[in-house]
Amino acid sequence: MSAAIATSVCCLVLMFAMAITFNVNIGALGFVAALVVATVGGLSSDQLLESFPADIFVLIAGVTYLFAIARENGTVELIIRTGVRLVAGKVALIPVVFGAIAALLVAFGVFPSAALALLAPLAMTFAAQYRVSPLLMGLIVLHGVNATAMSPLNSYGAVTQRVLTESGLADVSIWSVFTLFLAMYLLLMTAVYFAFGGLRLIRRGHGAEPAVDGVGAEVTSSDVTGEQKVTLLAIAALVVLALGFGLDVGITAFGLGALLTLFFPKRADGAIRGISWSVILLTSGLFVFVGVAKEVGAIDYASHAIGSLGDPVLTTLLAFLVGGVVSAFASTTATLGATFPILIPPLQAADFPHIPGAVAGFGVAASVVDVSPTSPSGAMLMANVRNRDKQVYFRQLVFYAGAMLVAGSLVPWLLLVVLGLG
Repeated sequence: MSAAIATSVCCLVLMFAMAITFNVNIGALGFVAALVVATVGGLSSDQLLESFPADIFVLIAGVTYLFAIARENGTVELIIRTGVRLVAGKVALIPVVFGAIAALLVAFGVFPSAALALLAPLAMTFAAQYRVSPLLMGLIVLHGVNATAMSPLNSYGAVTQRVLTESGLADVSIWSVFTLFLAMYLLLMTAVYFAFGGLRLIRRGHGAEPAVDGVGAEVTSSDVTGEQKVTLLAIAALVVLALGFGLDVGITAFGLGALLTLFFPKRADGAIRGISWSVILLTSGLFVFVGVAKEVGAIDYASHAIGSLGDPVLTTLLAFLVGGVVSAFASTTATLGATFPILIPPLQAADFPHIPGAVAGFGVAASVVDVSPTSPSGAMLMANVRNRDKQVYFRQLVFYAGAMLVAGSLVPWLLLVVLGLG
């Protein structure tokens, strides 16, 4: 093992340890670590920045720019109010509607943490009002947020697509990975619904009409402003232009956002502030570090070490379990970006036939443990729970996260890797 490879390994371990212990953005640490490894490995400054993910930078900045405007002018709240109104007092549908809204927002580009921050306070308020289990509501909303995060319009999908392309797997469609990923989450959410009180809600039938801060009030055409109508059109246009005509998602989102600020200038400052700079820093720094580590041979070294285990099926299971453990304490995006470049080459070398399933399964294993109260998502649920002792809720989340660390790895591995379904 060369000095540069040893330095890469040490830096990677230190990055995750410091990010977990001191809550430092791992992307910022990634830039520093990349500089250290590049210096030890004798790389030039041009080689250092070759892996800067300009495409992901534009994607994240553009989409969050557009949706910041949608949040500022109340369009996101309008979508939530409309969805909640569809419940019409049917208590059993309340978690379903919140899970669907969460999935819809993330599929269109709202980042998982932002969607959870928008929905968690309202969802937990409804759970308290309707006597819905806060564990059921929290899990459905959180899993709904993650269920569509592998969309090409969002961070998990963007990171995955880039790694697949750089690994020589450009022919593996991100849509096939997304479909398998979503199917696993729909299966999980169905199990959660019936395991944590869904049948009891169905037996209860109707409850009182929603009346929480006016959110349940009927939405009429007169309540929807012209600005909100134009914003809804812009979001629809993003989907049609990007997915239907193949235009760059980030640049298209910037263009539509710029048009909105031309028509409604007062949203301009809020749109800039709403760009997810922390996510951009995380992905940019991580990809620069991974690029430098690859340049000095560290990624190939790790891939060969994993491939030496022999059986790609068992190798994949080990990767799922490790990814789940790391992601329970760190960023899921960081876990995906750091691990995929190591996992995929051994599968290619072994002519493994179910690479889309392995990629989707790893994404599930790494994201399903976000419910841990030691993660930002789990902490968000803890902060908003009502009518429940927080220590009890904490223990429930810890127990569930532990169960998901095992089941969230074994079930996708069995279905997508061993059986090769999909």
